[in-house]
Amino acid sequence: RGFGARELSFVLYRSKARTSASPADVSDIVTTSLHLNAREGLTGFLHFDRGFLLQYLEGPPGPLARKIARIHKDRRHDEFTILADGDIDEWFFPDWDMGQISKDLLPTDGPLATHSWLLPVDSIDPLPLIEAFAAHAGRLQGAAIEQVD
Repeated sequence: RGFGARELSFVLYRSKARTSASPADVSDIVTTSLHLNAREGLTGFLHFDRGFLLQYLEGPPGPLARKIARIHKDRRHDEFTILADGDIDEWFFPDWDMGQISKDLLPTDGPLATHSWLLPVDSIDPLPLIEAFAAHAGRLQGAAIEQVD
């Protein structure tokens, strides 16, 4: 991604949509994020299921912290919960400024099939979840990724 030896951090959060979000609403979020994330050097994915948003973001710590602060203040979110954050050695989603993984195309077995991100926070093991989304996204080869060029 052209950031050299810069630090790399990540945040995985879950929030509940305050109002009913349509597929078009989620697509609008992804479209806006594509442009803003590219400018800030951030990558990640957004997943919407059962009224909850699950978003993973990675990138330089400063822009990432500012992005999370903006999201946390966004009135469209309720029950904003950081499930995991920290430093990582390499990008999980190096080619996605923002991708959306459709719930209809999730696998029917394994960590993604259990919808574990909807469990109480202390029951969530975030690293296998992130790895499963990254592996699944790679297997999809773009089929379920809604990206706008």
